[in-house]
Amino acid sequence: MNSRYLLAALLEAESDQGSLFQEGLQVVTTPIRHTESPLLTAVYNEISPLISEFGSKPIAALPFREWDLYRSVGTRIEFEALYFDRRRRLAALVVAALKDGVEPYLAALENTMWAICDEYTWCLPAHLMNHDAAAEGEEYKHIDLFASETAHALSETCHMFRAQLNDLVVRRVQREIMARVLEPYMTLKRAFWWETCDINWSAVCAGNIGMTAIYLIQDSKALMPVIARVLASMDCFLEGFSEEGACLEGLGYWYYGFGYYVYFSELLKQRTGGKVDILQSNVKARKVAQFPQSCFLQGNHIANFSDCSRKNGIQIGIFSRLCEQFAEIRIPTLDNQPVTIDHCGRFASAIRNVVWLNEDLLREREGMPLQTDVLPEAQWMVSRAKVGSKLVSFAAKGGHNDEPHNHNDIGHFLWIVDGIRWFEDLGAGLYTKQYFGEERYSILCNSSAGHSVPIINGKHQEAGIQHRAQVLGVACSDASDRFQLELSQAYAVPTLEKLERSFEFDKLRGKLTISDSFEFRESGASVTERYITQHKPVIVQEGEIRLELGLREDDMQMQARKGKQQLIRYDAKQLKASIQAVEHQNHQGGTELVYLIDLSAVEVGNQVSIRVTLELE
Repeated sequence: MNSRYLLAALLEAESDQGSLFQEGLQVVTTPIRHTESPLLTAVYNEISPLISEFGSKPIAALPFREWDLYRSVGTRIEFEALYFDRRRRLAALVVAALKDGVEPYLAALENTMWAICDEYTWCLPAHLMNHDAAAEGEEYKHIDLFASETAHALSETCHMFRAQLNDLVVRRVQREIMARVLEPYMTLKRAFWWETCDINWSAVCAGNIGMTAIYLIQDSKALMPVIARVLASMDCFLEGFSEEGACLEGLGYWYYGFGYYVYFSELLKQRTGGKVDILQSNVKARKVAQFPQSCFLQGNHIANFSDCSRKNGIQIGIFSRLCEQFAEIRIPTLDNQPVTIDHCGRFASAIRNVVWLNEDLLREREGMPLQTDVLPEAQWMVSRAKVGSKLVSFAAKGGHNDEPHNHNDIGHFLWIVDGIRWFEDLGAGLYTKQYFGEERYSILCNSSAGHSVPIINGKHQEAGIQHRAQVLGVACSDASDRFQLELSQAYAVPTLEKLERSFEFDKLRGKLTISDSFEFRESGASVTERYITQHKPVIVQEGEIRLELGLREDDMQMQARKGKQQLIRYDAKQLKASIQAVEHQNHQGGTELVYLIDLSAVEVGNQVSIRVTLELE
């Protein structure tokens, strides 16, 4: 964008500084004490017990011992639980103030803001130590995702409640923001690493800094170079999406990164009197806005390739705004809402769930057609069909093994029937130093050992951009979908000449056929077809495995599904089945039971073709 145009737009609207984030200010002026909105009622019902919880316990200290655990043993969860508790507290108090007015929560809000200002640094130990050795001795000036989020949360809170907050609290908050975030950003002689990356970091850090600067820097001539720098990072961020708008980091990171793109865009549009609108004016941003429609499989189940949760609902704030901006946006369902205040206490999304909510429009856009989506550059196929009375969804991917938040998962697939995830993607594991270090692919959920792909000569897929798939064919019709990939480059097996995997989804019978054709330079290789499930497999007879739906005490809805089964059929003369149960440590630190179904070829010549079918029962 031309700097002259940007400066002129900022100067022209400079006198309207006090009306920024007018949708928030309007609610502050007229709190929503009573609402007929079921979605807003659900938000407030979630917030109420949080307010009670935080009111009954003091703000926790952030001890050095917990801080140092990442360095000494590589764990993050202990310190981060305390750190994020403060952010969750701040977000909950502000949402409660939007409902009831700020007076009942003013003391708690000021105490929380004051405590955050006391922190050694707003940056997490994992980010500080991983990304910037030059920060040593000036850790409080280092900017990561959460330092930037903290700056935005505090600045927006001061902006909305300026008239009620104690002047000393406001002055201290603004001083800390300037010293910790804005001044380091404005005076640094070199770029932060995230400014030019093409993942969520560029949008989250830059977007938060941009919004914070808009709130705190009234002089347009001082603000303009900050905004220009932020806009450059936003351009880098969009380059990380495929041309069809796919987010290879997954829907959770779409919400995170693209969310801040949207939040910043909307505030900048207000600050420039509508003259700068990077959401509406960017063709690729419009495609990115539609990505969730391609990865929702059924209900809140998603194609969760990479470090992504298996389920995700519709965040009502950002989708309200996107539906207002783009007529083509559709949403699958408003059931099973994600929490307003997540485990990180993300402020921007929580507040906008209240002040941006357009429930009538969301309900108007609810419901997506059963269709097949093919994302050519991302190499995804996502298919949904009605088979009799059953809803069946299938997703598969090619791609490469150096994608953002990469898993070695070329040729992997998911299979869901009526809300039951029969063949699974485990998604993200527990984030530790090892998880993002050299040991990453020794962890089940990141290795191809934890995905439904072949094992060749005892070897799993290798990491790296050179290990990639080639799409050989795609065919879609009302009766069937076919997705064909060449996977041999995913493996460092010198004798492997060819590995073609094809998925055939019979939409009339609800049958998925996975066919693998191998060619080797010499005979005698070993080939094992691995399948990942969290439902107990039982070898009924040679050539047939039944998956039994497990009942979990914490999910009573599963009772209604008791007796449902899925069948795996294979050639018993060609393949021998074995099953092992292993443990997976999930993103929340819990342990889950996972079953690995291995179908091993009895004899492998120079060529071998293997076919396995999944059938509804």
